[in-house]
Amino acid sequence: SFNDADSDGLCVPEDSCPLDPLNDEDSDSLCATNDPCPTDPDNDADSDGLCAADDPCPVDTINDADSDLVCGSLDSCPYDADNDIDSDLICGDVDSCEYDGENDYDGDFIC
Repeated sequence: SFNDADSDGLCVPEDSCPLDPLNDEDSDSLCATNDPCPTDPDNDADSDGLCAADDPCPVDTINDADSDLVCGSLDSCPYDADNDIDSDLICGDVDSCEYDGENDYDGDFIC
């Protein structure tokens, strides 16, 4: 019909999204024509440019920076793929002796 441009069965003025056949599918009060993420009600909550359906870590702006399959928001060492492999509570990206749990205990600069 002339008043149903998106063919959703609702005519103007009853159609809150006259050009969106799914009528704000994610219920975020934005019609698809103005919605940056039409199926993501939080509209890219972490502002990393990826909508929830395409974002492997929807609340992690760096999206698993160390590629260890643990999102940064849950990763104890977000920039250390080995997650403190020597268990000295110092992440590898800042651990001077990444594989030495005693961290050069004798001070000879050899891990």
